Amino acid sequence: MMNRENLGPCIVFPMGMEAYPFLNRVEVISRIKMGKAVYREVFFEGSYLHVVRCGVGPTRAAASIKNLAVRPSAIISAGSAGALVDDLRVGDLIISSVTVSGDDPEDKIISARSLIDAAVDSCRRECRSYRVTSIATMCKPVFSRDERLALHGVTGAEAVDMESHVLGREAIKLGVPFLALRVISDGADSPPLLDFRSLKSLFYRPHELPGGLVALLRWRTFLKNLRRSVELLHPVLVDMIRSSGRGTVIDGSEFESNSCTAKESSVPTSKNWNQIDS
Repeated sequence: MMNRENLGPCIVFPMGMEAYPFLNRVEVISRIKMGKAVYREVFFEGSYLHVVRCGVGPTRAAASIKNLAVRPSAIISAGSAGALVDDLRVGDLIISSVTVSGDDPEDKIISARSLIDAAVDSCRRECRSYRVTSIATMCKPVFSRDERLALHGVTGAEAVDMESHVLGREAIKLGVPFLALRVISDGADSPPLLDFRSLKSLFYRPHELPGGLVALLRWRTFLKNLRRSVELLHPVLVDMIRSSGRGTVIDGSEFESNSCTAKESSVPTSKNWNQIDS
């Protein structure tokens, strides 16, 4: 239930390991856990904002915004994503022009142009490799190459996560601008991973561990890449907040409705606005 206005944006991370590098750069004022989500009010260089660790998946992501005690000025979906195309590499940053439901390719949300511009400027200042393109959101992990290429073919998206599109829907309900800023943690050609529940069960069946060694090593490599990737993300978020104090808009004061479909938007798609800075 919204009971007061918050002048700053809300940055939503699915996992703690994605949020911690950013939290190490800010002063945490308060911390509250509600359900599966953790809410932090933080202060950084004169700006107050909220950081939410929502948990993995669309259901938890949506619930985390519905339970916010404030109405943020904007919602930014931050964290990792998987590549759906071969020319995206681990460590590339993805700035959403559009988010799309993987279950319904016609269900699209346009990101706020002011937030796109702010993220692009910050990526350039931080010398980060980035792309402005569409992100698909699925309700379950998409690990295999065939599944990723199929998802790209159906949606046109170039990256996939499990939260951004749902967070965009909640931003529309609140009437605030939205952006997804994700970092590629695994490429389209990355080997498929055993689902986490099956992986965890290996430790309770030691006789199967030798056969599961490959699965364990793949998860180890994935987590190693994930940690390295998120280290590239937080300087861009910090720069966006710091720049807002210099007049760059990330507070929604130039908000244009993001509830239209991609066909109605003036935001370029990845075909005519797709940049990788070397």
